[in-house]
Amino acid sequence: MKWRCHKLRNTRIVPFFVSLLVANLLQAIGTLINGKWAVDRAVHDGSLCRAQGGIKQAGNVAMALWSFTLALHVFMLLFSRVALTKTLSWLLLGAGWGMVVFVVAIGPAAIQTPERGPYFGPTGYWCWITEQYPHEQLYLEYFFEFLSAGMSFFLYTAVLLRVRGNLVKTSGKWNLRFVPHGERWILAIRRDAIDGYMMEIAARMVWYPVAYTVLLIPVTIARFVMFSGRDVPFGATIFADFVFNLQGVVNVALLLATGRLIPDTEALPIYEPRKRISMTSPEAFGITPFVLPPPPAQVVIVSDGRRSNLTRTASLSTVGTVDSQTPLFHIH
Repeated sequence: MKWRCHKLRNTRIVPFFVSLLVANLLQAIGTLINGKWAVDRAVHDGSLCRAQGGIKQAGNVAMALWSFTLALHVFMLLFSRVALTKTLSWLLLGAGWGMVVFVVAIGPAAIQTPERGPYFGPTGYWCWITEQYPHEQLYLEYFFEFLSAGMSFFLYTAVLLRVRGNLVKTSGKWNLRFVPHGERWILAIRRDAIDGYMMEIAARMVWYPVAYTVLLIPVTIARFVMFSGRDVPFGATIFADFVFNLQGVVNVALLLATGRLIPDTEALPIYEPRKRISMTSPEAFGITPFVLPPPPAQVVIVSDGRRSNLTRTASLSTVGTVDSQTPLFHIH
């Protein structure tokens, strides 16, 4: 990771990537404890069971939180061109992990009651928030996961549209525009070097929330089927949990695929404001396609003395150009 840290050190994004991987590590540790229940052929309530419940909730909530934080940070970098200071990045890091600890600790510390029993305990084939606390299962874990997936997808999509030139701000108003393939020069007018470098990166990073959502679907379906009172087949439960725990592998793969595309932020003025070009400015003339005038009509005298106008239809290759970026010069 050394060379990637060198490229990314001006963006303050490395701590958030590391936090995301730590969340994946917590998920993995919580899953490894299932080996104990497999050997015993039963899930036993106790200190290990409650520890597994807390670790699994911490990993899942942290995964949702840092996925959204990463999306928000990328949005600030590529959409708004706003840089985080070192102090603010460390404050966000501390606040994020503090929130994870709070969400996990509030259950056994403040919500658990003797009437409903332990907050963490056996829930099928592993330990988690027990069935006596259904609202806590929903609002203290699933809510964060669904909110993170939806908001991250929205932010990454906005970044991609921004760097491509589809989303522009004109006269104080945001406008969304789509053009045919042959008129992509319109989008290139307001695209600068940063957008050009980052467009492919943004296209890759959209897959973070997509992958997170896809991996979340099987375990969500299994959980809601169980909440409805119906039995979930053992094979379906194991498959859903296996898919959900692939998040760490997918995140590392996406990080490797995206990191090699990132340019050196010391050589690239990533925090420079976007250029503002009017469609009527001379700078836009070199990108705007031009159309040649039609050839003049030819006059031919036919045998009976009458005049006839002959015109020649020009081919498409002589009338206009597509995606031309060559400026026009007048030759004197």
